[in-house]
Amino acid sequence: MSRTFVMGDIHGNLRAFEQCVEKSSFDNNTDTLIQLGDVSDRYPDTALVVEELLSIQHLVAIRGNHDSWTNKWFSIGLKDPTWLANGGQETVDSYKKEADKINMDAHHKFFEDQVNYYVDNENRIFVHGGFTHPKGPKHDLTENQCLWDRSLWEDAQIGKKLESKPHVLSGFEEIFIGHTPTLNLFEDQPMNIFNVWNLDTGAGHASGRLTIMDVSTKEYWQSDVSSELYK
Repeated sequence: MSRTFVMGDIHGNLRAFEQCVEKSSFDNNTDTLIQLGDVSDRYPDTALVVEELLSIQHLVAIRGNHDSWTNKWFSIGLKDPTWLANGGQETVDSYKKEADKINMDAHHKFFEDQVNYYVDNENRIFVHGGFTHPKGPKHDLTENQCLWDRSLWEDAQIGKKLESKPHVLSGFEEIFIGHTPTLNLFEDQPMNIFNVWNLDTGAGHASGRLTIMDVSTKEYWQSDVSSELYK
């Protein structure tokens, strides 16, 4: 029986990705993976991570802010200095290293085809950053908001303290986000506030992990700490 999984920010961390796939017994042919963006940057294996993602038959690839930078580099050769300083150089180096072994056009298409958000048949939304309108990103002033927004997660935290669910969370059964590491709250496990699940458990940082979760059951599996994987 096929399952649907959601995975947090990978950030070029192939070893963490491989551990999560193995621990969850993910099946490339029958299961669905919804990946919440920021596939690229920071750790050295972005090209190989994308190669693995391309082998998944049922993949929903959400665009993250780092992926947007990577796509601009693929499309027009733009090396944004801010991007390079925030892990982009590792992505450039990864593609230089693997260029003879992979289909660069297929990788470019991967980044071109990522979606800004995804809503499933049960009215669950999957988005990298967040949104500000209760009806979701298509009602925000710009859909780029969903690549960068942190206010949704911040509002959820404030609402928890006030014991009052923010209105912005009312439009969907569940909301799955990445982008803002749970490490900011001294936590390396996925966090749940009201109907929001934050799956960015810091795989792009030395003290973080990558997380994959069964969307229906909320059972999850994690990689080892990133610094242990890339000693």
